[in-house]
Amino acid sequence: MKTRFYIVLFLLALAGTALSNDLLIKAEKAYDSKKYKEAISCYEKLIEDGFKSHQLYYNLGNSYYRDNQIGRAIYAYELARKMNPNDEDIRINLSKAAAKTLDKIESKENFFISAVKTNVLSSFTTTSWAWFSIITLFLCCVFIFIFINALTPMVKRFAFFLGCAALVGFVITYALGYSAMTSKYENKFAIILSREVKIMNEPTPSASSKFSLHEGTKIRVVENNGDWVLIKLDNGNEGWVKLNDVGII
Repeated sequence: MKTRFYIVLFLLALAGTALSNDLLIKAEKAYDSKKYKEAISCYEKLIEDGFKSHQLYYNLGNSYYRDNQIGRAIYAYELARKMNPNDEDIRINLSKAAAKTLDKIESKENFFISAVKTNVLSSFTTTSWAWFSIITLFLCCVFIFIFINALTPMVKRFAFFLGCAALVGFVITYALGYSAMTSKYENKFAIILSREVKIMNEPTPSASSKFSLHEGTKIRVVENNGDWVLIKLDNGNEGWVKLNDVGII
């Protein structure tokens, strides 16, 4: 398991108190001493106190992983990746933890296309995609201006082709940015936290069970209904699970 501790004392000092710094030091010492439950308790207390960052979630995920709580480790890594999609260490540790899950669910979608789409959209934040769109649109306008006012045919041709390329770039980055925003705000996902849960056909304890899922499995959240959530798997299966058995990303 690749482990990396971040230096966040300065940030915590600016945002909080000496007690928070002490908790962070205590968590790191506990992890180094293989007292993973103590480290988990310290990191969770920091997060409860409002100190949320991808570094803290990453370290919390490492502690959960070492304590053999795979579902909660994956959940922490997913929260860290949501805050910093481009962190390579988060991606590596998340992949290692996901490899230990029991449920292998086949997707109805083409795996290669789905994986490429996910990787492309998560490569940058929605803000970055917006800036790419603005920059390419600005360049397109600049080249159009040069094309209109150029005095020589060579410069006109050069500006025309660059303007077309910038326009294509704008369309692509805008489409990717819109897809990334839609994925971020409309598609909610969750992680199974319990060792094993029964997926019910109705949001009641007396309902019949449809199938079971195990900790670490990533699911799509379709609907919330009080203490229950309607979930959907990549293979199309749906069912209800108790809210306290999952961690919403």
